[in-house]
Amino acid sequence: MNQFVQNHGVRLLAVLAALAPILLTRFPGVPWEALAATGAALLGVGELAQRAEDGKTAAALLEPSPWDRVSEQQATLTAMEAEFQERS
Repeated sequence: MNQFVQNHGVRLLAVLAALAPILLTRFPGVPWEALAATGAALLGVGELAQRAEDGKTAAALLEPSPWDRVSEQQATLTAMEAEFQERS
């Protein structure tokens, strides 16, 4: 369950944020303090979700691109072709 929440935290937050106004129309007698607390909680959880996503993005940016290795191999092949043409 923890892994599910970690992988889909932003989606779960979006569902909770969408349910808040629906529940408000269903139960119109909710005091404003509860609404303020719900809004603050959603903002706080949204901030945590944003930081988690930023961490995933930063980790992904630190990984080497597979295209870098392909570029190195292409440069090696180009150098080998140039050597071969010089010998011919």
